[in-house]
Amino acid sequence: MSTKGYFAFPPSTLGTSRSSYPAFIPQSPNTKEIFVDKSAPEKGDETHSEKPPHDEERINRLHKERELIEMSEIEWVRGGGVLRDAQGRRDKARTERIRAELKLQEAEKAKMGRWKEYEDRWKALAASDKALAFADIPWPLRTAPSSGDTDAFTLLAISEFLFESLSVRSNTITKKSRIRSSILRWHPDKSSLVVGRIVAEDVDAVREGIHAVFHCLKRLQDDERDNNNTV
Repeated sequence: MSTKGYFAFPPSTLGTSRSSYPAFIPQSPNTKEIFVDKSAPEKGDETHSEKPPHDEERINRLHKERELIEMSEIEWVRGGGVLRDAQGRRDKARTERIRAELKLQEAEKAKMGRWKEYEDRWKALAASDKALAFADIPWPLRTAPSSGDTDAFTLLAISEFLFESLSVRSNTITKKSRIRSSILRWHPDKSSLVVGRIVAEDVDAVREGIHAVFHCLKRLQDDERDNNNTV
């Protein structure tokens, strides 16, 4: 099986540029040196100097070039390729860094996906008026409990689900805020509207599940308050 390879460009350094011209071009013996005062050009002077590009434009161009290179490297590693340095040698360190980043991105995507599905199910439930069974309730767990299995509502299981998306790097929600909004949702008085739609054979199990969830949320709130008081 052939091994993929990729000749990655070394990181570009802002503020430096390379030129294909030599630093010094010798003049012919018959050429006289002419010094032009560019700050005060004389009338009739036909000597024009090309205006160099603005530093900001050049920096933006270099950033875009670097972004394109990084995107190419990421896609190469995503497809199973191995990066190589400017000398054609395997760059294991950079390859592993990108692999770790891709793995982290996938984990964060899964966490956000579970939370989005949870929220979407609650929105759909609120927008409907049909009868509900135990399995129709969006329970705050990674894995949906089997019908009537209220033993699944443990403090650890609920906290893992509620807080896992808070570890995503782009998250701006605090643990305190997540707990508070969850308590408002699962308060027995407010959830009575949901219980009123449950089919008769599942009413007791749903009511017991709601109380178990609410009890765990209150414990999480107390623990969070105690932690803040000890800081």
